[in-house]
Amino acid sequence: MLGLSTAGSPLTTLGALGPFRNAYLRRGFAVWVYGRLAMAWAGILDPGVAVEITLLPVIGLAVWMDAHRRAEDVFLGNLGIPGWAIALHGVPLALVAEMLVP
Repeated sequence: MLGLSTAGSPLTTLGALGPFRNAYLRRGFAVWVYGRLAMAWAGILDPGVAVEITLLPVIGLAVWMDAHRRAEDVFLGNLGIPGWAIALHGVPLALVAEMLVP
């Protein structure tokens, strides 16, 4: 029906679902932008500290919580995609942006 293979890993299966993958990428990037702005506003953004060590897991958690709030994790869980794969798909754009922005 969806053209998905059940033999693949959860990450490749979720990667084949374009609308979900793109939504998680956008949500992760939005959480990163708002997180960096909040940290800059609060004055806790120190350029010498590796912010991504703490910010990227928070982004993954926020993306998973948003998917849970929308009950997308139930639908994807029925397709064999666990919550950690959803959280992991929210991080790549934020990771790239974190490497580019000082």
